Order: sequence, then C-alpha cells, then structure tokens
Amino acid sequence: MPKHYLWAIGEGIKTYRPGEIIADRYQVEHGKILLDTQPEKMPEMPEEIPGGIEPYLKLFPYRLHIPQVFGLISVPVNKGTKEIWLLEGGPITPGTASLMPEIATAWKDATPIRQLNWLWQIAQLWQPLNVQKVGSSLLNPENLRVEGQLLRLLELQPDEKSLTLQQLGRLWEKWVSNANPAVAKFLKQLSQQMIAGKVQNADLLITQLDKALEVLGRSQVRSIHITTATDTGPNRSHNEDACYPPSKTLISYPPSSQTVGIVCDGIGGQYGGEEASQLAIKVLCQELQKIPENGDPLSITTKLEESVCAANDAICDRNDREERQGRQRMGTTLVMALAHLHELYITHIGDSRAYWITPSRCYQVTVDDDVASRQVRLGYSLYNDAIKQVASGALVQALGITTSIALHPTVQRFLIDEDSIFLICSDGLSDKDRVEEYWQTEILPLLEGKIDLATVRDRLIEIANTKNGHDNVTVALVYYQVTSKGQMTELSLPPIDVKSAHLEKPFVEHKSQTSMFDLEYKSGWFYLLGIFILLGLGGILAYFLSPIATDLIGIKEPTKKNSDNQMEKKIKKPSLSPTPTFSPTLSFDVGSFILISGSDSPTDTLNEPIELLTGTRDNTVKGIVANGSILKVIRKMYFSEEIWLELEVCSTTKSSSIDPEFIYYLQSKDIGWIQQVKIDSRIDIINLFNVNPEQLDGCFNN
Repeated sequence: MPKHYLWAIGEGIKTYRPGEIIADRYQVEHGKILLDTQPEKMPEMPEEIPGGIEPYLKLFPYRLHIPQVFGLISVPVNKGTKEIWLLEGGPITPGTASLMPEIATAWKDATPIRQLNWLWQIAQLWQPLNVQKVGSSLLNPENLRVEGQLLRLLELQPDEKSLTLQQLGRLWEKWVSNANPAVAKFLKQLSQQMIAGKVQNADLLITQLDKALEVLGRSQVRSIHITTATDTGPNRSHNEDACYPPSKTLISYPPSSQTVGIVCDGIGGQYGGEEASQLAIKVLCQELQKIPENGDPLSITTKLEESVCAANDAICDRNDREERQGRQRMGTTLVMALAHLHELYITHIGDSRAYWITPSRCYQVTVDDDVASRQVRLGYSLYNDAIKQVASGALVQALGITTSIALHPTVQRFLIDEDSIFLICSDGLSDKDRVEEYWQTEILPLLEGKIDLATVRDRLIEIANTKNGHDNVTVALVYYQVTSKGQMTELSLPPIDVKSAHLEKPFVEHKSQTSMFDLEYKSGWFYLLGIFILLGLGGILAYFLSPIATDLIGIKEPTKKNSDNQMEKKIKKPSLSPTPTFSPTLSFDVGSFILISGSDSPTDTLNEPIELLTGTRDNTVKGIVANGSILKVIRKMYFSEEIWLELEVCSTTKSSSIDPEFIYYLQSKDIGWIQQVKIDSRIDIINLFNVNPEQLDGCFNN
C-alpha cells in the first residue's frame, strides 16, 4: 500500500516535533507533513464544520488544485482541546515526504507554454477562491507548488481584506525577469496592465492568456490516438453501456471536432438504459459536427453544453412518448473527451469518470454527480463522512431524467503541454478505486513507450471483469502526444482593450500617487454617485408621500382579493418579447435588495428555477434560489450586450414544487452569478422599511 502523507493545519500541530506520534496513528515526518500509519481506518470526523474549513468543501470541484480535508485530530490540552485538521491530496511528493517545488523555483527552467499554463490556472482559480474569501492563497509564492504542468495549492489561506487583480499583477511582475524570452515581453505588458487596474476581472485575464497560449501552441505538433471498448461483464445478461468510437476501434487524428471519445452508462433497466446510452451518443455525434474548427473556448464550451442538452431532450422525448414515469424513465450518465488545438475538454454528467494520467500521477478530474459529492459542495460534511451515509452514491442528475432547464453539465478545460493519457470509463472499472490501484502498472507503460494502446484497453476491461465484475464496463483511452517544432519566436500581442469589459464598481486601490487612469474613473463615479443619491432620496420621498397623494386624488386601495388576482396574472403571464424589457421601478444597482417571486405551481411558466453560477464564464451551478428568497446585488458586470449580477443570498424559503433529489438549494450568505435577463421578470423591490433586519442575515449591514 502506498504511503499516505497528509498536511496538517491548525494551532495544535505547532507543539509536535519530527518522529512523534499523534493520536497513536499519525507520525510527524517534518514540518507539517504527517504519515498515516493506519490508512485503512477512517479518521476522526467533526460534529460541525467550522467556518475556516468550509472553503475546502465548497471548492471541492477544484480538488485537482486544492487539497481536501481528510479528517481531524483532537489534541487534549489544559482545560480543553486543540484541533489539527488533516489535508490529503496536497503537493507532497509520493514516497519522499517532501513538498513539491514552489512555482518560483521551477519557473526559470519551464518552457514558455508551461509558464503561461501555470498563470492560466491561477487566473482560473482567482474568482472561485475570492468568492470563498481565500484568494490570498494565490498571492503567497510559498503556497503555490507545481507538479509538472499542474498548479497545486498547499492550503487555503483566509483573506484579511478584499483583494484585487492589481495585487496578483505585482506578484507576476516579479517573475518577468526569469521568464522565457519568448513570453517575457508579453508577461511584462500583462502584469503592468493588471497593476494599472486595466484588467478589471479574471475573465478578461483568462481571455488574454488564452490568446497567448493559442499562438504559442502553433510551435507544437499534437496527435491524438483514441480507442474504446465495452463489455457486458461476467454477471450481467445485457450491456446498457455505449461508447464512441465504436468498441474495439482505434483512431488517430490531429485535434479537431472529430477527435472525441464518449462513454455512456445507461440506467433504467433492460432495454431502457441501453436505448438511452445509444441515443445519447447518436445525438452527441450529430451535434459535435457543428463545432467550428477555429472556435474559441467560450463558443466550444457553450456548444458542448448545448450538445448535452440536445441529447437530454431526445431521451426525455422518448420517455414522454412511451409514457415512462418515475423509475421507469430511462437515462444515462455521460463522460466525453474532446481534443481541440492545445486543449482537451471534459464534459460530464453522472458518475462515469475521467482520469488524467501524466508521468508522475493519476488524477481523477471529474466529481461524481451523487448525493455524497453534493453534501460536500454545500459544506455540510467531509467527503470521507458523506460516503458513509445511506444512499450516498445515488445520482442527483443524469441524461433523460428531467428537462434541460434543470440539467447542469460540467465542462472542464485542460491545457496540454506534455504527453498525457485521459481515461474515461463507467463505474464498472472505477468502482473500488481500481484505476488508482492499477494505473502505474497498466497505463503508465504506455507513456514510457513499453506497450501499445490496444493492449492497455483490453487489460483494463479484464481488470474490471475480474476485480469488480458486478456491472457492464466501458473504457475510452485518449492518448495526447505533443512534440515541439523547435525554437519559438517572441510572443507579441496587443494590450488588453479596457473597453471590452466594464465593472460597475472598479477595483482601484488607494495609492499615494494617483494616475490619470484613476482620476478618470473617480471623477466619473463621483457624478454617478451623486445621481444615485438623488434617486434614492426621491424614492424615499415618493414612498412617504404616496399615501397622501392617493387620498388627494381619490384612488382607492384594491381589495385583498383583487390584489391577489392581479399578482397571479402578473406572475403567470410569460414574456413574448425576445429582448428583455425592464420595468423602471426595478433596480439592479449594487446594494439593491431583490425578492425572487414566482408560483408554487409546478406548471407555472415562470416557475423555472433561478440558478446562480460560480462565475460569469464558469457554468458550474452553485445552487438554486427558491421562490420567496431575498438577495442583494453586490457586483454588476458588463460583457458586450450581456449584464451579469453577483448576488448574495440574504434569506431563503423552501419550495415544494421542485424535486429536492435533483436540486440543491443555496443558503443564506451564499454568493453566485446570473445574467440579469434571466431574473428580470422574477423580481420585486424589497420594501426595506417593512423588512426585519434579522431576515436579511447580515446583508442589511451596509
């Protein structure tokens, strides 16, 4: 059994020295690195999750970069206990009990593509970490470790104050002198724009890095080899799995929309699951033809999501035509790998998995859509505790079970700068950690040139049937090979156009010297602030004077019955205009409170769930806002013709009209993003004079 090393955080670890044993189990190696001498046993679990640990759980989908909480140790001290929290999956080199190198140490010897690849990963993490108020983790060079092409964080560090991209730019500027000559000029220009406040959000930063990586990617040649296999297994009478390319096929392509591997694991009993998985692959293959060869990351991600929804709709339509209800409805999981230029996209629904095998490690890159993972993402329990609960493996979403409105496919992007293998498979192989157990002996030799792709494929099917054997098994191997064309020329890109994206509230730090850029923003916002104050005063006067005006002109208040009827008509009337119309009485300004209105009727046309996303370009759904909940606008962003709102949940109500098995509700103080157009017809202004401040759970403070 491999040695299980853990990273310890908390005050309690400071009292121990190397060689000591904690709780008769954990041996201190050096510093905060512990060796678990009894890895077969479950660790101690907390009764409650403290606030400092919650970010680890809510950032569970980013566990490729962020260690996860393994358990805790309660250390007895005078008149109480101190807690040591144990993190697993961190940047500790297997077998040596040493930390992986800091990014600053590995930086000078890295290729230009890898240097930008590391920065791109930091940029991808910036927004989700800042939402959880742990963005400081990305500003401490000692906390940033690297393992090959992958960026790893040692731990999460809480923010003492709000952060800006200017601070990140100052850190990156320190690395310019040791940057590869091919990217030094570009990195200097980018970091200077960040420091000047011209890069106002992470999306803009990612876009600029994407452009640079696309140019650098032309200096490399990439070839993709894909093979698949599916097998009924020793204990099943029929095969509900399906794959593309067809089983036992071996294909080779340059990266394109045709370079795809798909695995589906059908559910719904005999014929039902089989039909669903085959239908999903048929529709997906048709939809993927529409992806342009020169598509940008955003358009490709959008198209992948649309393809998944099209497959879901096709299965749902079949279920409806055949009048299948409840458990009789057929469905399927999905995991799909699409290679495009220097990137690989993983699209995922359900509990079929994707693994990334590099020369040094095997990473599980997907998070199962099951009850246990949902509990962790919501911050309710540690994963080791969640998987012990009843029905922890029950799926919370799959293709064909519900409408596409409530479907949340996960699409991940991976930049590939060295030979890699992606394994996608059904749970017939992944159950009981068989991939983690056998990747070194069965898959790694392929990267070393000691074995061919077909042999690895057949061997994995054999392992699934002999070591598991309880289910059908399907595997797809995507072998990504990268070779360099030679010396790269200096990268040159135009600076970011600050007009391409705007923030309603710019991030400008207080400095002893004020630039012209800062003065332009401050003067403009000074006048806007004055306008907002006048509008606010006018609204308050109108509120108090409206009863007087009503009496003067003789308008009678409607009866309660008439009022209720009018509200019902207002809610049920769908908007027929393709362009959103905004009522002048509604406010989406920063600091506004809004009420999500709607009907409890499941057939109501306006009863679609309000979904808050992790970011404006990260389509991961954080959760659902129930009707009757109050939210506060904390940020507003403009992208071309799109307006995005960052909202904080202030109070919540439960809705009985949505199946809780497939929906996870946001709680008070949760934060997420949504396009303004998606809630335009579903909000009302909160009358703050009639709201109990306790109902707003902290949102009322400002």
